[in-house]
Amino acid sequence: MGVIGPIEPQEFLLTVKRDINCLSDNDRAVRRGAVVKLEKTLLSGSKAPPDYVAKVVLEELHKPLFRLFADQGEKCREVALSMTMRFADLLPVQDLENLLPLLLAALLGRFRSHPFPEQSEELRLEALRLLNHLFDVCKERLNPFASDVLDALSKALTDSCPDAKKECCEITKKVSQYFDAERVSRACGPLVGSLLANLKHQQWKVRRATLESIGALLLQEAPMMDHMEDVLPQLNLLLSDRTAGVRQSLAENLERWLLKGLSFRPPMSFDDGPEGFDKFESRLVLLLLGVAADEEAEQVGAVALGGLERVAALKHEVLLKRAAKEREREEAKQKAKEAREAKAGYKEEDGVERTNPRCQDPEVVAAFDYTQVLPLLPQPFQGRLPAPLTTTYVKFHLGTILPQVLTNITQWTTDIREAAARLLQVVLVIANKQIAPYLDAVLVHMYKAQADDDSKVSQTSLLCASMVGTFLGPEMVLEVVGKQLGLKHEGDRKGTSFDELWPQDRQGRQTTRTVQDVLAGVKTFAATTAESRRQVFIVLARLLHPSSGSSGQFRRPLSKQEVKLAIRFLEEGIRSELLPAVLAATESLLKAGEDACIDEWPRVFDVLLRMKSGEECSAQTVDANIDHLAQLLGRSRRQLYEEHLRTRLLDLLHGADAVLWEDTSPNRHILETLLRNAGPAVAEHVGSLMPVLARQASPEDASAAARVDLLGLVHFLVNEEDEALASAIQANSLALLDGVLLPNCSWRPGQSNGKIRRGGMVCVHALLRRHLVPSTVLNEVFVDLMPILKSCLDDSWSPDNRMVACLVLSCTLTDLQAEINGEQLREVYPELLKRLDDSNDKIRVAVCEALDVFFKCLPHNWSRTLYEYILRNLFVHLDDPNPEIQQGIYAVLQSAVHQDYATFQKEAQSAVVKSSHPRLCEELVRLADSLQKACDGRGKLRSCLKRLASEPGCLPVR
Repeated sequence: MGVIGPIEPQEFLLTVKRDINCLSDNDRAVRRGAVVKLEKTLLSGSKAPPDYVAKVVLEELHKPLFRLFADQGEKCREVALSMTMRFADLLPVQDLENLLPLLLAALLGRFRSHPFPEQSEELRLEALRLLNHLFDVCKERLNPFASDVLDALSKALTDSCPDAKKECCEITKKVSQYFDAERVSRACGPLVGSLLANLKHQQWKVRRATLESIGALLLQEAPMMDHMEDVLPQLNLLLSDRTAGVRQSLAENLERWLLKGLSFRPPMSFDDGPEGFDKFESRLVLLLLGVAADEEAEQVGAVALGGLERVAALKHEVLLKRAAKEREREEAKQKAKEAREAKAGYKEEDGVERTNPRCQDPEVVAAFDYTQVLPLLPQPFQGRLPAPLTTTYVKFHLGTILPQVLTNITQWTTDIREAAARLLQVVLVIANKQIAPYLDAVLVHMYKAQADDDSKVSQTSLLCASMVGTFLGPEMVLEVVGKQLGLKHEGDRKGTSFDELWPQDRQGRQTTRTVQDVLAGVKTFAATTAESRRQVFIVLARLLHPSSGSSGQFRRPLSKQEVKLAIRFLEEGIRSELLPAVLAATESLLKAGEDACIDEWPRVFDVLLRMKSGEECSAQTVDANIDHLAQLLGRSRRQLYEEHLRTRLLDLLHGADAVLWEDTSPNRHILETLLRNAGPAVAEHVGSLMPVLARQASPEDASAAARVDLLGLVHFLVNEEDEALASAIQANSLALLDGVLLPNCSWRPGQSNGKIRRGGMVCVHALLRRHLVPSTVLNEVFVDLMPILKSCLDDSWSPDNRMVACLVLSCTLTDLQAEINGEQLREVYPELLKRLDDSNDKIRVAVCEALDVFFKCLPHNWSRTLYEYILRNLFVHLDDPNPEIQQGIYAVLQSAVHQDYATFQKEAQSAVVKSSHPRLCEELVRLADSLQKACDGRGKLRSCLKRLASEPGCLPVR
């Protein structure tokens, strides 16, 4: 319906009066038609002046229109909301303010109760948009309705529609902007609860919008003081939110709260603990630091660090202003006092000058040079180093922040531990030297964290240790570590152990830990178990040289006194289970100490020698460290071993010839490593070594492992290709055989003793093979050696023992050819003949070689009967199916023929008819016959020469 000509307001009202009345009709269709028609008449197609429309709305339309918010027809409700939003722009603000009670009552009623009276999700969203628009139009005029609005918003936030939730968050921001803070604080409890519930919504945009609305709502002092306690625990969950945008928003809101809170008026007294904003400041700073440690360094961490810097700068300004005001107050008091004194005519005596600490300007810590630690800095600090004001601000809160960080680094959940480790890294970077008062607690928790099952926690804790080692002086760090290793405790006072700090009970797969205050016991912590000491040494390696295990080339030099103290720690840790960790610490010490290690190189070499002597450490790594030490001294690795052997061997061997080393003692391994690497320098010490080897390898009380190790050492020394060493061993061969080898070759029950006997016989064979035993010595020990050889040759369980015994016997006969007697040979031949029937063909071949030597040793007039017996046995074995045995026996018989040609020929002829291989026997017969003829010819010639010599005038025959 259009307006043709100018009409009066009353006439215009008459044109729409019927439609307005129809809005209250019982017929839904009539109401819908009326509201649609009114919308076209008043808004869409209206040509009436706006003031006419406003008059109609104010006088006649607003009540029935607002009632349509609850109409049964969805179309009516939709059009009514749309018209109301447009009327809000059309009506003067003063007139709209008069309609607010009715409008808000109708509007808020659509979503102020559960279930929502407005069942349409789209219309609830439109109603919220209308409310939002009312804030834009009315602003502070909505303040009297704050409690109703806040209550309605708290209900509307439970709407399942994400858009509705975001619209509520936008309205909440305007609530904090236009409503009175005290009124909001009293009524926003349910609203805050609903907002906090939405922080867990699955859509990140809803979470971010919710967080921003909470940030705006608590930006005023009263709501912050009353509701921040409820909000802070929920904010901790957002530190691990999966969306970087949410975490970035958290950093921005934390910064705004801190900046706003610092402008609040400070409390009058702190007698009952922190009051006002101060009770939240440290917790907010901790959260902001947690965001700064975010894995998304550029998008999130950098934002948080920038906010922290701005907060620190403002805090400094606030403290400066407070100090200035205090000085003004003190000056006013002083002037009043002087005025009173002048009026009274005397001056009060005050012998003590009192200075109010609040009057002093806040102290700013000195700037720290991060140049030497740049490779260790986490990503947020790569292009943005902490300013002194930031360090000062964090130092102010360090006593509150650090215990919470350290507690979280030992929590059960992996995510919490990882986040705490990153946070500790950030705190350490910002605090730098200011971490010194808390060094005990930091180190104890690093020991625990570096052993974490999660590699991220372990690696991050080691990086933290590297930074601590760079930030603080070596003297301070070593003093604390020494105390924690138990080297600095006074008297017999027992320190607190890991098990006492983190008591836990493990039953099967379930581990139960008792929660308690760990920080209370860190001052008395002492690493009493092997595992806790291992952890201390792993961290110590990073403390001594921060670049250990990284690509950094920087180092922090140590003084001589600090090197001595560190070496003492290493010497305390020389136990097999700690060696890998001690090796890492030793490597760091050499890198950090360098020239300062030169004077103490024997002690360092002792430590490295212990590592080299065991299997726990990598031999290549130990050798690399020995090479590093040698480079510092300007020598070679061999020269170090030789010099160390000359200077320290006597100390190592002191008392070792009388007292047995314990199995846990490293002395045996050190001695072996030293002798194996010292080369020719060992020769001059062989004499002093023999009684020690005899005592430490004694079969009576030495362990099997010790005896095996020492026999291996003897075998190594015997086989060294060095003339001086060989001469020294030859000179001491009697002591070596009598004291070390023969006692360990004697039979004793037990599996390990069988191995030891074999090892001893191998050493004896090596001595004889290299001709290091003079014949006189060998003849002297033959009485003791022969029973051992018999026992080994009869060892049915060990072919190796039988084999090596054959080899030893062969070498013995070879060396004693000129001195062995017939009686000794009577003991030998039965054992050799028995071995011809051995089940192992290799042993039978070896026996053939021994028999060959045996016949070369026989005296000329030896027993013919035994000779015949031996020949018969040999001819039997000449028929052996193994060609190798045949050849061996044939060679033995060739040697045997020289003993007695006639007897041999006789036995060979007898064997021809019995043998399966008569050709070999016939060859031996012909050999014996030719030798016999040659011998007879030589005999006749000698007789003729003697007869001629007896005639007168003949020259004597020589």
